[in-house]
Amino acid sequence: MKKLRFILFLTLLAIPIPSIAADLKRIPASSHVTAVTVYPDRAVTTRSASLNLKPGSYLITFDTLPALIQDDSVRVEGKGSAGITIAGMEINRAFLEQSGEKRIKELDEEINALLQRVGALDARKSGLSSQKAFFESIRVAWGERISKELAIGRPTAAELQEAAGFVGTGVTKAEEQTLAIDTELKSVKEKIDSLRRQRDQSAGSRRKETKTVEVLLDVTHAGSLTLNLAAVIPRAGWVPSYDIRLSADAKTAELTFRAMVHQQTGEDWNNVDLTLSTARPAAGGAPPELFPWRISFYRPQPAPTAYRAAPAGVSKAMKAGSDGRRYLESVTSEEAIAEEAPAAFETAEISSDQSSVSFHIPRPIDIPSDGTQHGSIVAVEQLPVSIEFMAIPKLSPYVFLKSEIVNQAAYALLPGKVNTFAGNSYTGSSQLKKVAAGEKFDLFFGSDDQVTVKREELKQHKDAGIFGKSRVSYRYRMELNNFRKVPLTLTLRDQLPLAGDEEIKVSLDDPSIKPDESGTDGRITWKIPLNAGEKKELTFGILVEYPKERQMDGL
Repeated sequence: MKKLRFILFLTLLAIPIPSIAADLKRIPASSHVTAVTVYPDRAVTTRSASLNLKPGSYLITFDTLPALIQDDSVRVEGKGSAGITIAGMEINRAFLEQSGEKRIKELDEEINALLQRVGALDARKSGLSSQKAFFESIRVAWGERISKELAIGRPTAAELQEAAGFVGTGVTKAEEQTLAIDTELKSVKEKIDSLRRQRDQSAGSRRKETKTVEVLLDVTHAGSLTLNLAAVIPRAGWVPSYDIRLSADAKTAELTFRAMVHQQTGEDWNNVDLTLSTARPAAGGAPPELFPWRISFYRPQPAPTAYRAAPAGVSKAMKAGSDGRRYLESVTSEEAIAEEAPAAFETAEISSDQSSVSFHIPRPIDIPSDGTQHGSIVAVEQLPVSIEFMAIPKLSPYVFLKSEIVNQAAYALLPGKVNTFAGNSYTGSSQLKKVAAGEKFDLFFGSDDQVTVKREELKQHKDAGIFGKSRVSYRYRMELNNFRKVPLTLTLRDQLPLAGDEEIKVSLDDPSIKPDESGTDGRITWKIPLNAGEKKELTFGILVEYPKERQMDGL
């Protein structure tokens, strides 16, 4: 018989399972998660079951599924050589009796044994207390007797020493044994508390809620069948993380794009085919609607009447608002191998849809359901860079290495943490905002000790009331040094105060080098070229004029 292939697609509520016939065969599907598509705030898991079926009617059950799966998202697809019709599907809740009953019994036995030990230790402690009381009575009795017999020359010194040693040794041993018992009691009670906590946890997890999906099949002729069950599940997601390493010539930067995946869905993902998607289902498939924005004059509202509950069943509703693949080029030449070329990273296969990008991890991966983040390399990109040395000496004595980078990747860089490196030196971390493909973005690679800036205030002067105005002037000097062996351009930023009144006049006074930029926010910028080993000096002043009868605030 010619082999037939088909793909069956079933929506959850479309075809309910009819009444179960007497000859219906129930078969549990031995399935496991084979593929996962992870979104920033959820995931779609796909599990597969392989079957060989003869003609007849079957109820295939997918048992012990996570209780978190969204019922209205469950889909079933089938592929194989058997003649199959999917007649219906249902989802049911189930509770598993855990195998913890045996463990609870073992814990109870351990707890009871330790409680018996506590009773024995308490009994010993009580006996020691009686011994100490006995020795105390001897000490008191001997004291009265000795005081009487000393008058007649008795007892002898040897007898006194023997009596004192007997009482002292007995009390010391009793105290030591009591201390040892107290230490053991504390340890035993701590073990009992720990075992009781374990018992409570085991007792609390005896009934675990799961879900079961039942698929009704009609088989017309025998053959093989692979059933795939897909469902959306929350408590899973991924976030991007980036390493950007500046090259030695500062003309390019290597961007390593990692995906940090986490999940707490209730089942481990073992050896799964993983795809990461930038789509955001939580944002909805369409923009929110604009409703009429009405305004009117204020009219006092009448005093509220007594609260009256809404009728049963009434509730308030709220409306909420060319495929491409990239690979790293591997180094295969004998010369490169001889030079110990760095190992290349295995990266994801990248594909684009109309509104999102998907990254398919090339190897199966394990992600346990423990909430920890597991990283996978998505891509490695070489991006062009233009470098700028920048300093704001009014606030910091350091010169910082600023870069302008062009995102030449075929996808947007999503918001995430970025670690920066200059060569092999870690320079810090920051948060990267979303960067579209082809867009430029700025990034700092720490400070550069080979370029220095020093700013000092030369003088401050105030003239009161000359020609009806008061004047305040400041004078500054900045010393610039380039200890590098190459020329560079240093960008310096300072600022003028912003006048909060029209009668206040602020101006830049006699700068030795004219600034390249002056902003409306008071910011002034110089771009000063420095040759290798060159030293330069920049001076400028700030002049503030205001009416003599007024007082200034902020100077």
